[in-house]
Amino acid sequence: MTDASSHPIATMLIILLVVLLAAIVLAMVMMMPSLAWEDKGVPSIFKILSVTHDPNLDSRVVMQHTGITPYQNDHLMAKFYKNGEPVTCNIQTFHGTDFIPTPHIGVQTMGGEGCKGNTWLPREKVALDFSDRTFHPGDLVMAEIYDTTTDLIVSRHSFRA
Repeated sequence: MTDASSHPIATMLIILLVVLLAAIVLAMVMMMPSLAWEDKGVPSIFKILSVTHDPNLDSRVVMQHTGITPYQNDHLMAKFYKNGEPVTCNIQTFHGTDFIPTPHIGVQTMGGEGCKGNTWLPREKVALDFSDRTFHPGDLVMAEIYDTTTDLIVSRHSFRA
């Protein structure tokens, strides 16, 4: 027998193997995380746990430090938004003692273990008593926490009231 079919079969097997390996490499590249230095968004270190209302529509917001790094309370300030619109409030510090003499525009009181000392430690909470009727059931409440030494947002979190 002078006609052998092993050479064409071997060629087809090599081509099939190369195509299969190329498909595997392509799938791996497409699933690989991006190596570009892009903004991944602002983390949610200080999360809103609840927005409560009583019959008079008092608005109380409870936040918790869910990160791992303690933050200096006197270096933190906050901006709040209701349904995408800025809320008129003045939170220039999360240090409870320093908050007392500030103008209480939009926020009546601040309390909780997170604002008692110089640092807001992980798992500690802070409660903010906003002016009556600030937030209503169904509002989307967003908190942005800034580091006043850098003017950068260190945390952003939204919560549906």
